[in-house]
Amino acid sequence: MQPQSSSSLQFDTISDGYDEGGFAQAESIHAYLNRMETIGSKTLADLIIKNKNTANPIDCIIYDPFLPWALEVAKKFGIVGAAFFTQTCAVNFIYYHVHHVLLKLPITSTPISIPGLPVLELEDMLSFISVPGSYPAYFEMVLNQFSSTDKADAVLVNTFYELEPEVGNYDIQ
Repeated sequence: MQPQSSSSLQFDTISDGYDEGGFAQAESIHAYLNRMETIGSKTLADLIIKNKNTANPIDCIIYDPFLPWALEVAKKFGIVGAAFFTQTCAVNFIYYHVHHVLLKLPITSTPISIPGLPVLELEDMLSFISVPGSYPAYFEMVLNQFSSTDKADAVLVNTFYELEPEVGNYDIQ
């Protein structure tokens, strides 16, 4: 994606450490995620340094909280870090409750009541929750997205407010 030359936005990429074949090159999910953190942190830092003394230095990093290490890199350089939750607000809110042990797993009784959401049955829940132990590395990544959002300068949430106003208005403070 290339913005028009009059734009003040600049886009660039970083490496996941598997530049030749991406995820397919990795020995496992854990290996991929670990290498992406190591190489991604380094290439993000390199990108910040490369642009430091240019007409357009990097002054904000908008990152997916699935990659919490991006905020650590931003803070290391004194750059604003904004977490952008790309899943719906309701989905993130369920994961938030699991991460903070407000919803204990495995779920042993239904219906499930989460503030701001309608009453749910087990089959209404996300597959990581309704089928315990499925894809443990991904589930860990999903829950870890909340590990440092309290340190982010801003939190952006993907939502269509009219479809989920109760959870959109819920104050988690």
